[in-house]
Amino acid sequence: MNMTEQAKQYILNAMKESNVDTIRFYGIAGCCGMNLAVGIVPAEEGDKVEIVNDVKVAIMPEMVQELQGVTIGVEEQNGEFGLTLEGYTPNSSC
Repeated sequence: MNMTEQAKQYILNAMKESNVDTIRFYGIAGCCGMNLAVGIVPAEEGDKVEIVNDVKVAIMPEMVQELQGVTIGVEEQNGEFGLTLEGYTPNSSC
């Protein structure tokens, strides 16, 4: 996993506002399998925790394979900023 400098600053600002030091990628069960979710929340027991571009990233074990080789970026749409995951392909059967 990689992270752009712009994404790093965006995430660090969100962490400061939330008073949390981790961005966590996790799965939510859906009709077609696990759907990827992300939040500025503490790591949970069993998560793979790593430092990516000086940012603490936690990944739910079931999502580690899907996020290999992904680059976290940020983009603006209609004046709002949000994260992007370049190279992410969902493992969904729908």
